[in-house]
Amino acid sequence: MTKLTKWFSTNIWIIKWSSYILNTVSILIVLLWLFRSIIEENLKIEFIIDLEALFAVTTGLLVIINQILRKLLKDAEYSPAYALAVGYVNNFIAPVITQLKENGTKNPKLCIYRPSHFDELTSDNVDRVKADLIHKKYELTEINLKLKGARARDILTLNKKAKVHTYFDFPNTLLSLYGYVDYKIESKPNMNIEKIKNDLIAELIEQFYIKIDEIIKSKNLQNNISYCDKNLTAL
Repeated sequence: MTKLTKWFSTNIWIIKWSSYILNTVSILIVLLWLFRSIIEENLKIEFIIDLEALFAVTTGLLVIINQILRKLLKDAEYSPAYALAVGYVNNFIAPVITQLKENGTKNPKLCIYRPSHFDELTSDNVDRVKADLIHKKYELTEINLKLKGARARDILTLNKKAKVHTYFDFPNTLLSLYGYVDYKIESKPNMNIEKIKNDLIAELIEQFYIKIDEIIKSKNLQNNISYCDKNLTAL
């Protein structure tokens, strides 16, 4: 996030009020433009400002401000997913990759499960995915990885021919967004609640992985990370 974007996010009220003020000014300019001749005739005044040009400038500024406002509101809508992604990378992905390298694995691979819905991360579904992995001839083992400066983590390994093929993780942290989704849905009008809910969940998941990609690239970990969905085709 740039300093300017961070400033906008902190002072979003300024953007909102700027939008309100410019909308009001635009309406006043239009009214003055429409009734210019009547005003000049009755009030004996002459406009020295080009109202048409002023309206064009005001409208242009309004478009820019509204675009910024929409972006800020979108970021606010998905900020819980961004926060989870930051914590997931900094507290799990990065320390795990670092520790595996320090333990002697030259180029560790970590595959992260990518659900289409939070329900795919429930224990029943995780067990089904593990069963599917076994059917694909993987031997599943959990290791307890001790991390420097952090608590030890249980890591799932997928083995073939007694060798680690890849490490695997289900980002169960996404389940914590259920409460946020319920809160957001409560504030929506009673239309198609289920569709709105599923759309919000899908977008939160999408933004979660977009932020993960952004962070792992900044940490130069992109060659160590892959994703797979319920079809397990990326393995």
